[in-house]
This record gives sequence, structure tokens and C-alpha cells, in this order.
Amino acid sequence: MIKDSINKMIKQIVNTCESWVVEGEDGLLRFVDPIDGEEISAHYGATHAAVSFILYGEKTGNDELLNLGYELLASILKRWKSSMKLPAFHNDFNNFALCVAWEYFDKNNKKEKYANKIKELVLSTPDSNNPTINWFPMRWYVNLIRYKWTSDEKFKLACDKCSTDIRAATYKDGFIDDRLPIGLSFNLQYDVATVAVLQYLRSNGENIDISVELGALLNAVAPDGDINYFGRGTNQIFAWGLWVYLLSSAGKKEQVKIALNFLQEKLPVMLKNNNMMLNDWPGEEKYMWWDYHYCSVYTAHLLFWLIMAEEQMDKFPLTETIIAPGDSGVKVYRDNDFFVVTFDGRKEYLAEKGPCVVALWTKSCGMVIKGTFGPWQGAFGNKYSPVDVTIRNYCGLYKVELNKDFSKNRYLHKALPNLESKSHEMITPVFAPLRINVHKDDISIVWKIKESKKMVLSIPCLKQPADLIVNIDEKKVRVMTTSMIRNQYTWLRLLQSDLIKGNNWEVRFRR
Repeated sequence: MIKDSINKMIKQIVNTCESWVVEGEDGLLRFVDPIDGEEISAHYGATHAAVSFILYGEKTGNDELLNLGYELLASILKRWKSSMKLPAFHNDFNNFALCVAWEYFDKNNKKEKYANKIKELVLSTPDSNNPTINWFPMRWYVNLIRYKWTSDEKFKLACDKCSTDIRAATYKDGFIDDRLPIGLSFNLQYDVATVAVLQYLRSNGENIDISVELGALLNAVAPDGDINYFGRGTNQIFAWGLWVYLLSSAGKKEQVKIALNFLQEKLPVMLKNNNMMLNDWPGEEKYMWWDYHYCSVYTAHLLFWLIMAEEQMDKFPLTETIIAPGDSGVKVYRDNDFFVVTFDGRKEYLAEKGPCVVALWTKSCGMVIKGTFGPWQGAFGNKYSPVDVTIRNYCGLYKVELNKDFSKNRYLHKALPNLESKSHEMITPVFAPLRINVHKDDISIVWKIKESKKMVLSIPCLKQPADLIVNIDEKKVRVMTTSMIRNQYTWLRLLQSDLIKGNNWEVRFRR
């Protein structure tokens, strides 16, 4: 059942990715992005596609796919030295894919000429200097292979450095920040990526205990099966091949079924739309994509890890350990009829600011809140951010400042009848301390505000919650639908209060 589901998705993705392989004027193959119309050679779509075609073509006896994989790999290797000069070349991702291919060739006595060329190129290609933690396990694996080739201690030291940095980014409760020093960035997608590739290192003989890290992620899975609902990676496909691989290889049968149910329903539409998010939006819009996103790259990455998930199913069992959430700032509240996740926040990206509520589900309604904020200016958020939507995609309080309209002053109007005041509004998200209260029939979010300024409470809802109650300083106030917006998932109903002063704001949701 599980293998059948994974294989069905692999075949769907293979059919899509095959159509993106195009012969260039120089006679070499390119893995061409369907939206941008060129190979994204600085990224890693081509390497992951080529290795995927080879592994899956060999496994299924599909000679046409197998030969396509070898031809694409040969083209990549011929163009490698020019590609690696590109400013955004993803050394760690590309070295990783080549090393996986080399291990396959070595174990199966296949294609010695490719194996030798891979060895030559990976030894002459430096590691990335990217400080992002989810890249470190790939870097660790590549240096492990280099050490196997050469017995040079410098590669062993590079592995040790990766291990040390990953531990430094790991909290006691098992969640892993994505940058050092800690406190800059955390999101579920890149936490999944880090833990999944650590699991791949376990499959290569590294003695790594990731039971607490797995426990943290399993505890964070939403009742609808989603594991990727907040932070910089919200609803992107990048997390999902890795998540299925982690669960499959660890022998987590029930959990991988949940993940597959979530993924397989949404995958065909994503592929049809050339998207890299699990929603219904056309990929050509790049709606709420970050600047570095490409459909072909993330799709090939998904294919690669689903093939790994099928190949290594149940081979490296792992028992999770769940420690009460705490020091990471990710807090999960769950029972049979409610699920709430709050996040204390990080400094680097608006999509990861806090404190805020990042997910809320009730048995009476289903999934109400997920997908806070989105790409926002600065680092990697400049090209595709619908700024008004991004800033309003937040469950919480907004400070609102309106223009002072002096033109309506009767004395000024009499003296200066042509004076006009330009109407404007400035809204600022307020990251106030909050707490979650669990009652017999409902749950509540409570914000404590020290400022004595007028604010608006805003709740972007995937579904209209039943019997929603809002109290400000213990006085019930109205909320109403003011607009519809769409976030990384779907259309949202924006519920808002009036502009009101208050110190204690409470929202109650029926369980």
C-alpha cells in the first residue's frame, strides 16, 4: 500500500520531469524550467533529475528513462566547471547528488567512466560557504565520501564541523534552527530537511541519535496531516519528499500513511500547474514564492527523495522521543478536539516573527489558521510578494494609524477652502505576549497589551469558525468579514474587529 502510493507519485513526477529535458544547440541536454524557459544551472534540479532517472530507470527496467538519465548526467558533467562559476551555484546540493550517484555506480559496478569523473569533480569542487543549517548534513555526507576516497583527515574534520554546528543549532526539545547563532531563523520545512538528511547519514553508517528531533516533528504534525505550515517554507513541496523519506526509512508506517494522504491528493494539481506549492494557483504567477524558487528544481528534488523513500523503506528503524516543547519557542497544544501551535519568533524574516499563533484546528471546524505572513522585502522576498496580502496574513493585533484630516476643521476650511488632506492608513503587526487557555467547551487565545492605542484584531480563517467570541477587557465585541485574501494554501476569510482600545484581547473558539 505505502510502496504503491509512493510509486504512483514517482511515475507522475517522472512523466512531468522527462518533458523538461531538452537538447541545446551545443548538443548537450538541459533540464529546462517550464516557467523560466531555461535550465536553472546554478541550482540543483538537473543533478537531482539525472540521478533520479538513473536509479528509477534501473530499478524498473525502463531503459529509455535510464539512458535519458545517463545522457543528462553526461551533459551536466561536461558543463560542470562553467556551471559552478555561477554566483548562486548550490555546491552542497549538487555534490550530494553526484555522490549518491557515485555510490550507486560503485556498489553495482556500473558506468566506471561516470564514477571516475564524479570523483574528480567532487574532489575539485569546494563546499558551499552557505551558513544555512539544512545544507550541513549534505555537506557532511559529501565529505564522508571524500574521506572514503582519500583517507585525508581534512575531510573527516569537515564532517566533525558539520556535526558540531548542527548540534549547536539544536534545542533540547528537538527542534533545529536554520541559522547560527540561534535566534535568527526557524521553520518547519528546513527542520524536516536537516533531520531527513541526518537519517540518510544514518543509512551510511553514521552513529547519530535523532530520536528527539523526530519526536519534535511528529508532535508538530497538524490533524490534517500537514508538517509544513509556518515559516519561510510554508506549503512548499521541498519538505515533502524529505518528510516521506524520513518516515519511510525510519519504519513509521502509520505516520507515513498520513503524510502520503496529504501529499498525493494535491500533487497532480501542482504538477499540472507547474507549481512548487501544494495549492491550486498557477505556477506562472509565482504567488507568494520566494526569490530563489523554481518549479523544476523543487520538483526534481521531490522526485529524488521519493525514490530514496521507496528504496530505503523500513531499513533504518527509529523510535521517536517526545520532550515537552519549550526552549525552541515552538509550543504545541493538542488533544482529540483541538490543536494549537504558537511560536515565539525569530529575527531574520517577517514570515518567522512572533510571538504568534501559527496553526489552529478544532474538531468542530477543522483547520482554521495556518500559513502566517509570507515573503517580505529584504532577503529573498522582493520579487513575488503581494505585500498587502503578506502583511494581513496574520492572526493577531494590528496598530492602525490614520491621517489627521485638518481640512474638515471649520476654521481652517473657512480660511483655506481648497485645502485637502490625503487619506492614508498605516498598519503594523503587534507581536504581543499571548497565552493559550483550554476550557471545557472551547479554547482561547489571550493577548496582553501595555499600549493604550487603538488596534484591530484580525483573524485570517481557512474556514469560518463556529461560535467565535471576541472579548476586549472582558467586554464582548463584534467581528465581521471584511475581505477575502489568498495565502499559500487557499482563499481566506478575513475577520476583523472595529478599531478599539484595550489591554486584554481574547478570542474563543469552540472545540
